[in-house]
Amino acid sequence: MPEIVSNVKNKIYTTGYTGKDVADLPAMLERHDAVLADIRFAPYSKLFEWRRDYLKLLLKNKYRHVAAFGNRTYKENKITIHNFDLGLKVIESWNENVVLMCACEKLENCHRLTVAKELEKRDYIVEEITDWNFLQNSLF
Repeated sequence: MPEIVSNVKNKIYTTGYTGKDVADLPAMLERHDAVLADIRFAPYSKLFEWRRDYLKLLLKNKYRHVAAFGNRTYKENKITIHNFDLGLKVIESWNENVVLMCACEKLENCHRLTVAKELEKRDYIVEEITDWNFLQNSLF
């Protein structure tokens, strides 16, 4: 009997952490059965809890840095995705739902919108997550 090959793609979400509580991050990932792909070119923040080392401690194997999806010209206020094709190969190799996260609160002027549009061109459905506080919202 031939092997059945699934053409179902994993779910891709995007989000920004500004204005969010890092304590809500693990539950948000759990709710979406996803791993976090930090798509900041340089995963550093003035806030300790949003630095790569802290996120790795908090999320363990659910945290991954994907510099290829980063904006290499972010300091110049331009958007230049470092290496989209490599980033895509990386997240596809995981065979898991993925939340692409950067710092920007709003999607409109963020490089993650550029990444999302490129993913959509390749038939991925990409959904923005704006609310991480699911536990409080689901109590009533």
